Amino acid sequence: MAEQLLGLILDGTFPIGEPLPSETELAVRFGVSRLTVREAMRSLAPSRVIDVQQGRSSLVNPAHKWSALDGRLLLARSRAEADPLLLPRRLLEARRAVEIAIVELAALRRTPEHLERMRALHQEMVEGDARGDVPATAEADLAFHNLLFEAADNVFLDALFEPLSSVLRSLRRETSSVPEFRSHALDRHAAILRAVEAGDPQLARTAMQAHLVQTEEDLEQYFRTTSTHP
Repeated sequence: MAEQLLGLILDGTFPIGEPLPSETELAVRFGVSRLTVREAMRSLAPSRVIDVQQGRSSLVNPAHKWSALDGRLLLARSRAEADPLLLPRRLLEARRAVEIAIVELAALRRTPEHLERMRALHQEMVEGDARGDVPATAEADLAFHNLLFEAADNVFLDALFEPLSSVLRSLRRETSSVPEFRSHALDRHAAILRAVEAGDPQLARTAMQAHLVQTEEDLEQYFRTTSTHP
């Protein structure tokens, strides 16, 4: 029920800044018990989408208070900002800070097994794109990046990036719906793969930088398009 409730908040059925219906009204609406409603609301509280108030109607918080680390909320929160690209750009800044270091280490430390799996994941991206299978393409893309972390073999860098995983997954699934962006990703990942295969950290750095620059350009185009054609 928590996901249903969140969906109604995100689509504007329960407006930002307004109180939610009572537990009794929500229970009737969803055909569940008041206890189930209460638990659903409590489960959403850590994301700061709602302000659960004991003995009073819970409020839908302003979007700027919503957790930036909840992938489900990234696009909705971004579109509610004066600059919808602010959060995606901040995410890319974090990726640059971590993933460029990761790919350099991966080029130095990768094993033949890592390379074999990277080639297989890139092929999955190619085949998913050919089928127009957005979820499969996005998942192979994310797995490719996760494998770079595995090859880099640095638990501290893993820990820095792990909280961003769900945010990145949500954004990747959105942008992968555009065929042109999938094509860009295929080309950039192929360049990263070649650099890691060559064991050249500088070439790998250049390839990852080019990938993230392309990603930023694609994001800007995506948000321009979706803001004018909801």
